[in-house]
Amino acid sequence: MFNTQNLSKMVNWNLINGKGRKFSSKDIRKKILSHMTRNHQGNLVESIEKKYNAYKISLMNGLSLIFDADGRYVKTTS
Repeated sequence: MFNTQNLSKMVNWNLINGKGRKFSSKDIRKKILSHMTRNHQGNLVESIEKKYNAYKISLMNGLSLIFDADGRYVKTTS
């Protein structure tokens, strides 16, 4: 378990493959971290899953945050 301040340390964000091209994940990481800091500051992250075209971040409070492959917030599920 870790808080949102340590989110960037859990995942290897350096390189992501997408649609036959490789690109830096810096912008994706910034978008996700920015959303987490603004809306879920201090919440503990239970897990992070990288799916084919999305990221799922599960919080200890029972919420799961879904982001698209570009790091844009999609929805929150419980």
